[in-house]
Amino acid sequence: MYKAIFLLGFMGSGKSTVGRQLADELGWQFVDTDVFIETRWRQRITDMFASVGEAGFRRRERMVIEELMTMEDTVFATGGGMPCYGDTMELLREAGVTIYFRCTPEVLVQRLELCKRTRPTIRDKSGAELEAFVRETLLERAPIYTRAHYTYDIDEIVSPRMERDFARQLAADPRLRQPVLGG
Repeated sequence: MYKAIFLLGFMGSGKSTVGRQLADELGWQFVDTDVFIETRWRQRITDMFASVGEAGFRRRERMVIEELMTMEDTVFATGGGMPCYGDTMELLREAGVTIYFRCTPEVLVQRLELCKRTRPTIRDKSGAELEAFVRETLLERAPIYTRAHYTYDIDEIVSPRMERDFARQLAADPRLRQPVLGG
């Protein structure tokens, strides 16, 4: 039994896509915390933001991670803001291995333009407004993200094949498989 792996980074950095493939490579479970939250509350995240606001959503996020963080042999794709509220980053670091998928603002903006309708904090932004939001938010979050155990630059991972290769590279890294003490 191994400690969980928590994938961290800005929305659009590839946590869910690569995380699913990493879990497959390791033969582990995969949990996308955003999908889990939507299932638990039977509400889309965009609707949660509208009904309970960002603070209410972050409370729900915190409840979920406290519940799930002790799962072993599991790869988690966390919501982009999850580690940035309260002491959540410390909880994640203590519970397992944290990996930051670092991406430049320029690449994030390109990726997010393609899928922004499903992302409540950016769905009404485009062009310069989206770029300013990404730069400002990343500037705030980067000091927290960089506290992850490991950081991988992922700007150059631009195709499904490269995502698979990256997942295989991660799965082969023995530093990411930390045995559960007493397990």
